[in-house]
Amino acid sequence: MEELLMRLAADARIQEAVAMATLDNGMHLFAYPLEQGMLIAVGIGPDTQIRPESVLSRRAGNLARYGAWLPAMFNDGSMYVLRRMVEHGDDMTVLPGDAFDAAEELLGD
Repeated sequence: MEELLMRLAADARIQEAVAMATLDNGMHLFAYPLEQGMLIAVGIGPDTQIRPESVLSRRAGNLARYGAWLPAMFNDGSMYVLRRMVEHGDDMTVLPGDAFDAAEELLGD
């Protein structure tokens, strides 16, 4: 997952636009370049029946694990969790090994 994210981040930076991929489990991963750093997100489309309240409750129940991910619901009803990655020159902050597991858990049923 980290390799895919780094590739998406590089593409997003070059294109100065959102770069997105669909994961094997149907979730979406995207990278959006910021002036300093990169916004990354893991999410699910509007066709799922996840309730924002359940994501917020799950996050509040374990801020140590989930606190770095910020929930966001888009206009189309898709639900994402976002976090900012900081760039150091050409290097990107490395996410903890279980960061994507935590994001997927937040969005789980």
